[in-house]
Amino acid sequence: MQTTFRLSPFNVHISPASDERKISPPADFPVYWADPADEQYHWTRDREHTPHPITPMFLSVVAPCAGEGRGRVIERYAEAIVGRADRVFNGYNYTRYLVFSGTPDEVNARARRYRETMNEICARLEETWQEEWKPALEDLWRNWQTFDLQNAAMPALLQHLDDTLRWTTKLYEIHYLMGSPMWFALDEFEQYYTDLFSGATALDAHRLLQGFDNKTLQIGRALWHLSRLARQHPAVAELILSTPTENILPRLPDVSGGDEFQVALENFLQAYGLRTDLWDWGYPSWDENPAPVFTSLKSYISQPDADMFAHLAEAAAEREAAIAVAREALSHYPLIVRERFETLLAAAQSALRMSEDHTYYIDFNGLGLVRRVIREFGKRFAASGQLHEIRDVFYLKVDDVRALGANPGLNLAELAQNRRLELESWADYPAPLDLGTRPLSPLRLYSADARRMARYTGAWVADSDSVSPWQSPVSAEDPSTLRGQPGSSGKVRGHARVILSLSDAHRLQKGDILVTTTTAPPWTPLFLTAGGLVTDAGGLLSHGAVVSREYRIPAVVGTSLATRVIEDGQWIEVDGTNGIVTLLTTTTP
Repeated sequence: MQTTFRLSPFNVHISPASDERKISPPADFPVYWADPADEQYHWTRDREHTPHPITPMFLSVVAPCAGEGRGRVIERYAEAIVGRADRVFNGYNYTRYLVFSGTPDEVNARARRYRETMNEICARLEETWQEEWKPALEDLWRNWQTFDLQNAAMPALLQHLDDTLRWTTKLYEIHYLMGSPMWFALDEFEQYYTDLFSGATALDAHRLLQGFDNKTLQIGRALWHLSRLARQHPAVAELILSTPTENILPRLPDVSGGDEFQVALENFLQAYGLRTDLWDWGYPSWDENPAPVFTSLKSYISQPDADMFAHLAEAAAEREAAIAVAREALSHYPLIVRERFETLLAAAQSALRMSEDHTYYIDFNGLGLVRRVIREFGKRFAASGQLHEIRDVFYLKVDDVRALGANPGLNLAELAQNRRLELESWADYPAPLDLGTRPLSPLRLYSADARRMARYTGAWVADSDSVSPWQSPVSAEDPSTLRGQPGSSGKVRGHARVILSLSDAHRLQKGDILVTTTTAPPWTPLFLTAGGLVTDAGGLLSHGAVVSREYRIPAVVGTSLATRVIEDGQWIEVDGTNGIVTLLTTTTP
């Protein structure tokens, strides 16, 4: 059986695999296929971006804008992955990727064109970021920042919503323009390095890329400096340490040094307050509720002797030493080999820096500005009685907002709140990892470009050595062992601290192993406290893996089931070099 998906500007032909197996979801997790044909395909839960139930507004904005933005890039780059389909069940987002298919000659020709295009872009990756992509993102920011949200009349605000959707599409176009070259540059360097040096691993290659500054690390440093300012005012430090996070802000003016600290806090939130715990809009931003900021400050303040910058300096020193060793080893190689090494190294270093910066510019600040537009509608609809609460607007869809804005007598309060309550009821449900029909054996993607994305993002199985999203990473022979992808080298033992939300991050103590579904940049301050990291989702370029390498803590990512298998407080061992987590005892030996 063959199904044709019509994607601009060409058609993609996908045939289901011959060895298939229908997935039976849990009886208490109802799955309704609006299109029965969808059930024959394999759908995996997007735990890297949306590990929890996704709000309807986020999906109704991001899905079409991201789809159109990607569509503008597919043919320009001759990409192997030509589309993504999303289906939501009980609030959880399930995804499948569409891979270019054709005759062997067509596939090979497309792959050659892709490589040629990538090599051209990667030759001047840093320049393209500085001269083209970054200025374009800053222009988009200005579009949002210069619009007077609070004072705009409703017709102007509705027009601004349409403009916002157009700008969001452009935001995602830049996202995909950056994504492919970044992955390509990193993969090319890694393969070249491991081919040149016998026995070298991917993590060995990444030692030559670590220790560079980026926006994620800058935010961590800004928080650190804020904590040092708090320590200069003992009353402020005591207030933050002893007071529930939700009560700190209103009490700051009442303590000595509180006014000075509050000004610094406001400056911090002005710069970084748009971000939320994860990507979805159901979480309040830091400038709406700075509780995650205070959670990080509690951790930093309680570590008076910690050196925020030591591990970063060590990472940079280790990088330069590794580069020097590599250059010395290559000194007798032909010039063409050494030049290729230097070209790939420079591109990969730029790519890794950009991977965190692009998340700051696009995924949090960019989408944060979009969220601010939607929230303004929520303010107005809550004030007019059309919604019960501001946050209920995120449980509507774009067309609902247009309808409410055009019809002041329309009330969708009950609809929005019922959706919110329903999604909240699913928040702690262990949703299936996959749905539909899955292969009996690990999926093998013939396209090197598709494999590259899979390997770095952990989106699906790329080869026989990868952990399958539909096969338990727990070995039948040794149920005490959990396998994932090596994220950051080293081995450490400690108490597992299972944390699914930043609101629970205060439980993380120095040396604990952070066990979570996924991490995002707002989680970065936890890495100074954690002794290691284990995640359900992610690959070598996931936020958790990249930041773990910068903070020099062992990490195993993409285990699929860590948060379900590992008990909170359990004594575990994390072998980040080999991607193995060993479940030991419930208490310290």
